[in-house]
Amino acid sequence: CSGLTSIVIPDSVTSIGKGAFSHCSGLTSIVIPDSVTSIGEYAFSDCSGLTSIVIPDGVTSIEENAFSYCSGLTSIVIPDGVTSIGEDAFYCCSGLTSIVIPDGVTSIGNHAFSGCSGLTSIVIPDSVTSIEENAFSYCSGLTSISVDVNNPKYDSRNNCNAIIETETNILIAGCKNTIIPDSVTSIGNSAFSDCSGLTSIVIPDGVTSIGERAFKGCSGLTSIVIPDGVTSIGKYDFLGCSGLTSIVIPDGVTSIGECAFIHCSGLTSIVIPDSVTSIWEGAFLDCSGLTSIVIPDSVTSIGEGAFYGCSGLKEIRIPKGTRDKFCAMPELKKYENLLVEYTTPESEE
Repeated sequence: CSGLTSIVIPDSVTSIGKGAFSHCSGLTSIVIPDSVTSIGEYAFSDCSGLTSIVIPDGVTSIEENAFSYCSGLTSIVIPDGVTSIGEDAFYCCSGLTSIVIPDGVTSIGNHAFSGCSGLTSIVIPDSVTSIEENAFSYCSGLTSISVDVNNPKYDSRNNCNAIIETETNILIAGCKNTIIPDSVTSIGNSAFSDCSGLTSIVIPDGVTSIGERAFKGCSGLTSIVIPDGVTSIGKYDFLGCSGLTSIVIPDGVTSIGECAFIHCSGLTSIVIPDSVTSIWEGAFLDCSGLTSIVIPDSVTSIGEGAFYGCSGLKEIRIPKGTRDKFCAMPELKKYENLLVEYTTPESEE
């Protein structure tokens, strides 16, 4: 009902059903009476005209996609009685500049605040014991993240501006002001996704694992050094890092994941260490700035489209006796004046 601009819900109503006002883009204001104790999935999804809303005190959970794509929403009051914030609850609410998570909340669902690009700060209360993957991914405006010091599950040690799972030492969410503590051993999936304001980051030597999409969309990142303990570059890890001009891949890495460096147009050269055995599909897709590439003798598998769109390539070196690797890259054969050199492995010298 895109023409609906306002509605009065009577006090007799106790529940707002699934999708009740979904896609009512003309709705600019609504008063939810105190009698309401339940708001269903997608109840106000895509109500892009809504600017503010007050959730009644009787509501105990914010269901899946309840306010997703409410891009005009600038403020919302979550009552103290709420214990859970569901999956995609505020997904792509880009107008939200601040939100208070009450002390009673115990769980925050997958993508709950993902895409809230206007959010500048977030405070996790001590009651929260479950934060699912991507809860704060694509929040490009975040400058401050903190966890209550009494939280038993998560922390922001050393005022690092990040959320760290205390027991496992996994950094699950960061921002452009994050300083990764030395005690962190793993960077979780989508930890810095779409953090476009991130220009530099130091990954400590203790980190042995970098999750999928960890730095996806960090277009402001210009260089990064991956620690020696990391053994694989994950799927979509640096997708869209267009400002990246240099990256150091350590000798311990054995696999470069699917679309790991897709659209990294600023990369002009990259060294693939001898430890790498597989380069997955689309690993360097559309890295138009790459001019040369050396594939080490250790590589036994190159995925489809691994170098598709690398229009700047002038030279590629492939170990002698493994011409099938080049045959697996038909996308390169169309490039004029591309020099393909077959090198002699050390074992045959």
